[in-house]
Amino acid sequence: MLGLEGGFVEDPKPATQGDIEPWELHSELVLVCPKVCERARELLPERDPDAFLARPREPVLLAAGAIEEAKHTTSLPFPVAVVGYAFWRLLGTARIALFTVGGVVMLALLAEVLH
Repeated sequence: MLGLEGGFVEDPKPATQGDIEPWELHSELVLVCPKVCERARELLPERDPDAFLARPREPVLLAAGAIEEAKHTTSLPFPVAVVGYAFWRLLGTARIALFTVGGVVMLALLAEVLH
């Protein structure tokens, strides 16, 4: 094989089927290639199922009224919320329109003074 400077370059040795490169273990290839996944699992340390449990977990007890309290919400009914949102957006549009009209009037007055 001819190199860039005109000299011959040796062909790289083809990798054997069993060789897994270190970069392959740290890439997404572990997720899709069964051989690389198997090799990555072999390299993991043995799992201790009780490693993070210093003591048994205590059951979580909910207060008796906690579930019933969730049913009562203080939010507004949907039609009232829609009208409030539409009014809020209308006020925002009016504010922008007021600034735009004020700017145009100011430019017209400035042109009148300078003319």
